[in-house]
Amino acid sequence: MDPASVGTTARIASSVARPIIARLFVKEGPGAGLVDKPVRVSRLVSWHGEKRSLTHLDMWKIARELVKLAVETNPYEPPVASDEREALADALAATLSVLGELDMDDVQAVRLGQAELARRLKTERPDATRDLSADAAALYDSLLDLSCLHILHFFTQRSTFVANALVVQTRMLDETLRTLDALVDRIPRPGGADEEFETRYLSHIERKYGKLNIFGLDLSDPDRARWPLDTAYLNLELASERAGGSPSANRKRVEEALSGCSRAMLRGMAGSGKTTLLQWLAVSAAQDAFPDGLEGLRGRVPFMLPLRALAQNPGLPRPEEFLRAAGNILHGLQPEHWADRVLASGRAMVLIDGVDEVSESERPVLRRWLHDLVDLYPRTFFLVTSRPSAVGTHWLAELDFAEFNLLPMTRHDVDRFVHRWHKAVLTTVEEPEERQAVERCRDVLSTSLRQKYDLYRLATNPLMCALICALHRDRLTHLPERRMELYAAALTMLLVRRDKEREIAVPEGLAPTEEAQVQLLQRIAYWLIRNGRSEAAQATAVRIIREKLPAMPYLAPPDRAEDVFSFLLLRSGLLREPSAGMVDFIHRTFQDYLGAKAAVEAEDLDLLAESGRDDQWDDVIRLAVGHARDGERAYLLRKLIELGDQTTDPRLRRRYHLLAAAALEHATTLAPAVRAAVNLRASALIPPATPADAEELATAGDIVLDFLPGPEQLTPEQARATVMTIARIGGEAALNQLARFKRVADRDVRQEVALSWPYFDARAFTEEVLGGLPLDDVTLHVTGPEQIPCLRALERIPHLFLRGQMLTPELVNVLAPAKVHSLSMARSSAVSITLPSLAPLSGLRRLAIESCDVVTDLAALGESLAEELSLHRLPDGADLAFLAQASNLRSLTLSSPHDVPLPEVPLSQVTSLTIDGVLTGKQVPDFAGAFPSLSSLTLRLTCQSYQSAVDLSPLQNVLRAQVDVTLVDAGKIQGLEALAADRVAVRHEGRGRSEGRSRTGFLRRFRT
Repeated sequence: MDPASVGTTARIASSVARPIIARLFVKEGPGAGLVDKPVRVSRLVSWHGEKRSLTHLDMWKIARELVKLAVETNPYEPPVASDEREALADALAATLSVLGELDMDDVQAVRLGQAELARRLKTERPDATRDLSADAAALYDSLLDLSCLHILHFFTQRSTFVANALVVQTRMLDETLRTLDALVDRIPRPGGADEEFETRYLSHIERKYGKLNIFGLDLSDPDRARWPLDTAYLNLELASERAGGSPSANRKRVEEALSGCSRAMLRGMAGSGKTTLLQWLAVSAAQDAFPDGLEGLRGRVPFMLPLRALAQNPGLPRPEEFLRAAGNILHGLQPEHWADRVLASGRAMVLIDGVDEVSESERPVLRRWLHDLVDLYPRTFFLVTSRPSAVGTHWLAELDFAEFNLLPMTRHDVDRFVHRWHKAVLTTVEEPEERQAVERCRDVLSTSLRQKYDLYRLATNPLMCALICALHRDRLTHLPERRMELYAAALTMLLVRRDKEREIAVPEGLAPTEEAQVQLLQRIAYWLIRNGRSEAAQATAVRIIREKLPAMPYLAPPDRAEDVFSFLLLRSGLLREPSAGMVDFIHRTFQDYLGAKAAVEAEDLDLLAESGRDDQWDDVIRLAVGHARDGERAYLLRKLIELGDQTTDPRLRRRYHLLAAAALEHATTLAPAVRAAVNLRASALIPPATPADAEELATAGDIVLDFLPGPEQLTPEQARATVMTIARIGGEAALNQLARFKRVADRDVRQEVALSWPYFDARAFTEEVLGGLPLDDVTLHVTGPEQIPCLRALERIPHLFLRGQMLTPELVNVLAPAKVHSLSMARSSAVSITLPSLAPLSGLRRLAIESCDVVTDLAALGESLAEELSLHRLPDGADLAFLAQASNLRSLTLSSPHDVPLPEVPLSQVTSLTIDGVLTGKQVPDFAGAFPSLSSLTLRLTCQSYQSAVDLSPLQNVLRAQVDVTLVDAGKIQGLEALAADRVAVRHEGRGRSEGRSRTGFLRRFRT
């Protein structure tokens, strides 16, 4: 018998264990003798006292039932031998009997928590497991922990349990119990090979991915170029691809976007931080340190699957091959079928990076592979990344993948990145003069990025921002401002200057000039691109170098090809060893830049143009236009136009023509006739009709602005997409274009204009756009602190939406006294938020808070003059006493993933009430007592126990209100005959146990 099977067999569902453990306690009722205050635990047990109903033999039978259930969860691999089960039941019964001897009351027990209660019981019976084997002792611990959880839950459900103690002491326990069945499956098997390997594997993941290479920092010493992930990681924003919604309106930080999500597809441009995000997720899983917004991912085992590595092997890997395919050094040590067990249990997190690294012809195979994995492991968390052009929207929609775009960094993000980069530099210098120089460099760059839009636009992804920081410091604040020049300067810095300035010796017999190194690196890069690879065997790289060395006798003889390769790997700063025996570039961007140079020098212009059908060549072709001489550039662009004109596939025609237009960014000189031909085709791609069209068109850059029509020539859908295109391009010219759309009649277009604020300088946007934008029916989104001072320039802001910690005393002062009519606030991460006094906002009529669970104190809302108040995601047991102070309050909406939230003090001022919560009992609360003046009551109540009976008779006390009730997962409905049919409408929604599909039935006429 495999001892590793112990853990899984102890996973008993709450619904099965609860009634067994409940027999340990006296049932409440007349004559129970339980007073309305905390009572001794010893008075609640059912084997002694006045209400005795169990003997010690019955206690042993209960323990035996629990052991039996644990064994039956896996009859083919029993956790303990049959001759040990009786002894295990004896030990469990003896330990549980200690409950009758505890000198504590029920409130103290709840405060103790289930883990400490289990420890306390075991302390009283230290010899209970003396004769048990290791397997039986592990199962004993699991069963005792499960029993203690339900014991404490029993205490919290007693009707006599003191209410304030319930609020303070049981919040964590209720949440734990609700997620028990999901979390218990995530516990690795105790005492066996799985647990031992998992511990080792997670430690390896933490070490392997726990540091980031920050570009430009001490690249002459790779070990010093790596920085702790929690210091280097920048939490960026995602935009969800919700149908009908604007990506700009759906901006969310990573924790918020992925909260509650089980499968996600993430698109992002090269260098936008996709891989870094996966790395952060893997390390957070290994450390079990996800923030509160991602608590659903805690306890997961991460599998990092870079497709660039997987593509080197024939076929896509099966679960048992995941570690080997990813080049994980521990792959040969994993227990047999371990990966399958982790995936099947729902404990896994599969992070698949780089769909664009797979050739277009192989992506259908990749999709089928994903389909099989999702079908086989439906409870596993999947996150897949890709460049936007690789696959279309909804590529994985039928597998229920939520889709997100990784957004460019905002000005606030860029500023944070610059400060963080230079903070990392400061950890490497000690001399006061040098530290002052670094700080001056930081301040000068921050100012330059604010003043020079072209430079800022290059810095809106983490890779380019780090490159700019490194070059700015290396070149003593003098920066090139074009992308091609930045790359060229970076190569000089990496290949020559840093080693020379540090006086690092070159290996004897080698003369690696910058030109020689570039020649060799670009040959390796071009080989990777032509073969559709992202990494190569080191032997292949050595062969490529050996073939080139006869033409470079000044560098080294051919027999020293391995020495030259070793030098490039260790000293160039551009190559790395992703796994033993392999080599790749530190980032795909440098591979594309060098490969494009090699393609131009090899005169492979026809190959470049024809490869335009493959999105993996997009950046290579655009950069090749920058490397090419005038005649070559003109030929390549004409060829792209010609191929687009000749194809009968509209999608392919659009691709060729858009690629030519986007490449003009790098065409410093070009024959006017060729430029005109490219512009003519670009104009045919205009106007965009969808958000996807807008994102794609914006990649062509400023050239697009010259062809975009004004709003009077566009449908509302085209106008919205055109505004999105303008915003993504950005800059002064784009801002002037955007101002043409600020007075259109269509509300959705003007809303899109308002949502463009984060893409521009906050003050310039306020002056040029917001100053003349009618705001009466538009919601203004504030997502960064730089926007707050700009609000002073606006006379009225009827509707304001805040994300994150924007509701500050400073903002209240800016808005006071009567600027804002409606205010909504959503969190952008799981950090706590403290509310300022809202009394100065005298014009406020509607206030909505989407995530009350991150607000430290809701009491400030009592000072609000709002007539409508919406509070969502209320924490369990939230104290709503402050609502009694809200004298203007008329309409109240409350929602909670916990019990139905009700104030203890009657709120006679509220006339309209909407509640969405969990019904923990069998009877709806007395809403009439809490809200005596109701004229409208809307309820959506989810029954905590599936198919439990629900008594609606208390609703008859709501005499004058129209009542609309939706019950989810309710069983029999009672009390309907007492309700007035003309005022009360009841709807029943639920899920069938067998097929899991929704069903809706009307129990009474539903009021429309």
